[in-house]
Amino acid sequence: MNTLFNQSIDERHQQRRQDALLVSLRLAGWIATTVMATLGVATLFFWLLGSFTLSGTMLQVDNLASRYLEADAARQAQFHMIVCSVLGIAFALISFFRRASLRAAFDAKGADHE
Repeated sequence: MNTLFNQSIDERHQQRRQDALLVSLRLAGWIATTVMATLGVATLFFWLLGSFTLSGTMLQVDNLASRYLEADAARQAQFHMIVCSVLGIAFALISFFRRASLRAAFDAKGADHE
């Protein structure tokens, strides 16, 4: 009887570890997808500025880079703040629209569970 009880406890602990791993992998995938979508929005913005051409996009990026390098430290810090704020807002908006998949990431019960 004691052996069966210990085996049952071990199986439950093993199942909990597997569920935790499953949730963490799903959460990591959700975060990675959301970050990539956020960076895609930034890329789309530059693509739009460049009139949807590669040469125009590179021209805009070159213009931004040259102005950034010529700016003093205070202006560069202001630019960092603007970029971080815009990307943070974009991440929050994309996260909001992906909230259903975030909830699904925490659901450890799949087809292989009892």
